[in-house]
Amino acid sequence: MSTSDREVIITRTVKAPRALVFNAWTGPEHLEHWYGPDGFVTKTISMDCRVGGQWKFTMTGPDGTVFPNMVVYKEITPVERIVHDHGEREGHVLFEATITFVEADGGTLITMRSLFLTKEARDLVVEKFGAIEGGKQTLARLEEYVKRIH
Repeated sequence: MSTSDREVIITRTVKAPRALVFNAWTGPEHLEHWYGPDGFVTKTISMDCRVGGQWKFTMTGPDGTVFPNMVVYKEITPVERIVHDHGEREGHVLFEATITFVEADGGTLITMRSLFLTKEARDLVVEKFGAIEGGKQTLARLEEYVKRIH
């Protein structure tokens, strides 16, 4: 059964070593510098980056709106792959995210795949919240950040 009507896939090749990109994605000391679309500020409340662990954080939009977020890690394969559920609070899953990191073209190909529970949920975040453009901006911010620390 195809899930393409329930997913958003965004890719970007970043000119940085895979281990560095993975560490930028899993370290709270890094995430606050780049995670989220342009104009958003991410603040980690707590982070336990292991299978079964959680990352609780807020994202504050340019208009001052604070969005609570919670990630529950389901799979972590160092420097290769992260799978987690993403929601607004414990027990509330908006989508499952799979992020892969592949060595490519002297850098790292990042693929973010978000799988929503329904087509309607996927369409809402794409149309109302600009999820595709926001994802592209997030990966661009990651690239700029790893360039600075590389």
